[in-house]
Amino acid sequence: MEEQDLKITKLSFIQRPIPIPADYRPMYKIALIVLILRICCRAETSSLLKLHLFSWALTSDDNLTKLREYVTSNFQSDFSVWGIEPALNRALQFSIAENICEVANGKNYKLTEKGNRFYEMIDADNELFSKEKTFLKFIGKSKITDKRLTAMSNQWTINYDEN
Repeated sequence: MEEQDLKITKLSFIQRPIPIPADYRPMYKIALIVLILRICCRAETSSLLKLHLFSWALTSDDNLTKLREYVTSNFQSDFSVWGIEPALNRALQFSIAENICEVANGKNYKLTEKGNRFYEMIDADNELFSKEKTFLKFIGKSKITDKRLTAMSNQWTINYDEN
C-alpha cells in the first residue's frame, strides 16, 4: 500500500434515521409526568424523587410488579433502590419550558392548567397509555405519600451502610 492511499481527501456523512426507544423520547416522558402528577400526587404536586419512582416503575413489567407487590404487602416486602433517569430530568425541563408543569416551592413539580388540559386529552383516549393509567390509578393519591417515600429512600442508606 502506498502512502498516498492512506490520505483522506474527502469525508462525508449521510444522515440516516435511527429509531429512538419510547423511553428516551421527551414527549413520551412528558406524558408520563402529566399522568403521574394528575393521578398519583396530591394537589398535582410531586417531589423529583417520587416522579423518578413512578417513572422507574413504568419502564418495565418487572418494575411495575415490584412496586405493586410492595404496596399490596402494606410496604412489608423487600424493596430496593429504584433508578434515576436523566431522560425524566430532561423531560421535566421541556415540560417547564412548555408550561405543562412548574416548579413549586423551589423543589416540587406542579401541573399547570395547560398540563391539566394535556391530561384530559390523554385520558380521553382509552387505548393511549392504558397499562400506565391502570397502574397509576391502582396506586392513586394516597398509597405512596411523601412520608412513605422518605421511609423508602431511608432504606437505601440502611442497606448501603450494612453492605
